[in-house]
Amino acid sequence: MGQHFQFQCDACGYEAAVTGGRDVGFAVATRTIACSTCKQLFDVVTSEDPGNPKAPKVPLRCPSSLNVRHPVKAWKAGGPCPRCGGRMPKGQLLAMWD
Repeated sequence: MGQHFQFQCDACGYEAAVTGGRDVGFAVATRTIACSTCKQLFDVVTSEDPGNPKAPKVPLRCPSSLNVRHPVKAWKAGGPCPRCGGRMPKGQLLAMWD
């Protein structure tokens, strides 16, 4: 069962509801990424068969870039704000997903 948490930057106030790293549900595995073009955090699918270690991995890609790939990097709770580099502490649990 996956979880979404509230993250808010102490410096600029940017907010995101993401897992804060790697997460897995019944049907998919996800990873939180930071897009340096969009200046946002996103959860993206990394596997559509998380119970199968031989399943192909889905590359990390910004979901808002259809034709041109935006540079992204994996992000985990405690990482810097994608907008200003400030601190983004993990807040309350918002939802559980599967």
